[in-house]
Amino acid sequence: MYSRAEIIDRARWLTHQRVSLWLLIVCASLFILIGHGNIDVIDRDEARFAQASKQMVETADIITVRFQDELRAKKPIGIYWLQAASAAFFGEEDISSYRIPSLLGYILSLIFCYQFVKSLWPDSGHLQQLIPTSLLASCFIILAEAHIAKTDSILLGLIMIQQYSLWLFYKNRDNINNSSGRSWFWVSMALAILIKGPIAPLLALIMLAGLTLIERDWRWLKQLRFLLGLLIIAVICLPWVVAVSIATDGRFLAEAISIDLLPKITSGQESHGAPPGTYLLTILLLIFPVSLLIGAVGRTGAQFWRSDASKFCLIWLVGYWFIIELIPTKLPHYILPMLPALMLLIGRAVFLPVSSIKWRRITEIAIYVFASLCGAFLVASSLWGAAKLGAENGGYAFGFVLIMLVLFIAICWFGYKWLKDKNSHINARGQFALVIAIFGIMFNCIFFSGVIGNLKSVHIATMIETELEKFPIKTKIIALAGYHEPSAVFTLGRDILLVSEDEAALLLAEAPDAVIIVEAKKLEQFQLGIQKLGISAYQLSKVTGFNISKGQFVELHFFSSIKFDDKDLNG
Repeated sequence: MYSRAEIIDRARWLTHQRVSLWLLIVCASLFILIGHGNIDVIDRDEARFAQASKQMVETADIITVRFQDELRAKKPIGIYWLQAASAAFFGEEDISSYRIPSLLGYILSLIFCYQFVKSLWPDSGHLQQLIPTSLLASCFIILAEAHIAKTDSILLGLIMIQQYSLWLFYKNRDNINNSSGRSWFWVSMALAILIKGPIAPLLALIMLAGLTLIERDWRWLKQLRFLLGLLIIAVICLPWVVAVSIATDGRFLAEAISIDLLPKITSGQESHGAPPGTYLLTILLLIFPVSLLIGAVGRTGAQFWRSDASKFCLIWLVGYWFIIELIPTKLPHYILPMLPALMLLIGRAVFLPVSSIKWRRITEIAIYVFASLCGAFLVASSLWGAAKLGAENGGYAFGFVLIMLVLFIAICWFGYKWLKDKNSHINARGQFALVIAIFGIMFNCIFFSGVIGNLKSVHIATMIETELEKFPIKTKIIALAGYHEPSAVFTLGRDILLVSEDEAALLLAEAPDAVIIVEAKKLEQFQLGIQKLGISAYQLSKVTGFNISKGQFVELHFFSSIKFDDKDLNG
């Protein structure tokens, strides 16, 4: 039994832990929620996911995934269920409703990262347990995924549960009746399969193979009870698999494998191919500002890597990294499943004594310099965007760039202090790392919600919607020729028509009240079609914007067979 004084001290210790962790989570979540409301729907993946989920709410079809009338066999059903449920509760017209699951995945990742550190290194103090969580919370790519309606943030949360459960099992492998984490390992894997197919099983396979090789013993794996695991996965996943196969006559699974999965493995899908080593070259940018501290791993010695905790994280990091470098298709978010392992190792290494070996110090300084340049690149990109793409919101965007600049200088300053500090207590260096992480959350969130949210030229679908609202007639027939980005479908409705320039001319002949929106590159062909059909087409307006998917400016012209003067158009 604890004495009264011990109970009070223990309660204070627990309260301190919980307060700091939840304060971090709440503050980061508030920043992300601001971004959810400020940033219009982003092309292309987010718009496709959101529109398919929106149609699920509208049609109440929870088995088949469709984008307009086209079968969307890109990802399993899980993410659409989550987004549709969120939209049904918060409102199906607002893109922020579809982003809530990504925020929940972010929160889940932070909670289990904290639990992970406590279990990996029980001897660590509270600050040492908080640092890896803070670093994970501040990574550029992780915050990017938390801001948009896609699979990867919620997948990361489920992978954290899977890996934490596997660690508990591995940690207790010498116990002949070991069942630690076993059930949650299989359940989280099954749920992750429903979110994004084979990613979680692939990581689990890498982990089990690596741990078996290191231990030179496979007998402990029998306690995972693979037949029970397969049964759990079947119970969770098979009902939908069977239902969607029946509903689509097998097309969904066939297209998911042949059109989505296999091209990613065998070639660079959708012009996203890149050579091995791409992630090694871009990692300092993708995890800024944590990249300032990555040199700390160089302080580790052989003794560090002998522990079960370090071996587990190393296999997680290196094994998964090796696989994604070999896959021809390269996308920034592919690195997410390995980042917690990197954060756990950096967070532990931050508290190690500064190395006196010259080459290690030079490496640490070089990484700091290159990481600082990555942060400077983000600031410079934001400045360019504010100047070129801000339009009438450019002043607001520029103001946020100035805030980013101040935060960037502060991040680099504390990074320099952490790098230079050799003599103070380990907690002092840990505090520098914590400040870098906190400022990093602010820096990256301002980049997304403050700068990107105010780049009006990027949000072309919103500009189209605003322009249509100015017209004195409200037509139900709207067609896009040339510009076929999915954000327009989400913003303007699933009934919008995506047509060729010749089809647009025919549509105008058959539906005089239609509004046709033609990209400038297709304008000449559209006008030739109008002339051949012998009908009149009057230009009502035009908008110019930046197509973020193609990286180029576009000009869209609005046509109707009804002519309005300037007074009508200006209301």
